[in-house]
Amino acid sequence: MTRLRFVSGVLMVGAFGISSAAETPSILVGKIVRADMQKAPYADWYERQYSGYRPAKELVEKLKAPLAGVSIEAYFGTWCGDSRRQIPRLLRLLDAADFDESRVTMIGLSDLSMEFKKAPGNPEAKRLIHRTPTIVLLRAGVEIGRIVETPETSLEADLLAILESRGPTPKYGAEAWIHQLFSERPAAEVEKALESAGPEVLKRSDPDSLSHYAEYDLLRNGRAREAKALLDLHLKLNPRSVAGHLLLSDALVSLGRTAEALAAAERALAIEPSNTRAQRAAAKLREF
Repeated sequence: MTRLRFVSGVLMVGAFGISSAAETPSILVGKIVRADMQKAPYADWYERQYSGYRPAKELVEKLKAPLAGVSIEAYFGTWCGDSRRQIPRLLRLLDAADFDESRVTMIGLSDLSMEFKKAPGNPEAKRLIHRTPTIVLLRAGVEIGRIVETPETSLEADLLAILESRGPTPKYGAEAWIHQLFSERPAAEVEKALESAGPEVLKRSDPDSLSHYAEYDLLRNGRAREAKALLDLHLKLNPRSVAGHLLLSDALVSLGRTAEALAAAERALAIEPSNTRAQRAAAKLREF
């Protein structure tokens, strides 16, 4: 397991090189075992969620047999609120179902820019992970389903539904499709494809999550050009998205296109004049 311990204002050598950590708490990155989360500073949230979760007994009994031939991979961030809730609860559920913990692989992902939601060796790339936590169920090494961020009903109900081949459908379908495009194709090819991707996106899920992907998966990892292409699509589908215009402004700043960045910030401000982020962005860009 690779541990990264970050202390406010100190340069630390991590799994990906030298990083600056400002007000970043200790996190775990790489392969994690339960014992790691039972130590400070993680034990507080781990024990609270583990001991407080009460999986439905009748569903636990139904899970025991079909879980026997399954392995589980959990990708999460010890910095992520959803992960801090769902991963301890998952372990409590698996304990109740007498599941062999050796068939559980837990991977901690980084929260730092340029390596956001990544782990050493990039095991998350193979599974196309784009939200935390993501719990992947596999049979003979082949994925049979996943739970993304939070369960649709409950962990036990969703796991049973996956094992019985009746869902649930993973959330963020449009975002997952976009992530697969960026993971499997050259950036320039994806940027071109996005120009006409509106119908494909709209049939998959609410396109609002595209701005989340642009911010956290692209901009936070230094991919401003790809982020701009995605935000152009997002704003074509939702032209009154304040977040979309502000993120487009950020992308344009990174690309050195400050006049266009100011115009994007002012569009956000025109939609929502009281938005303080838009006010600050526009005021700063007017100084250039």
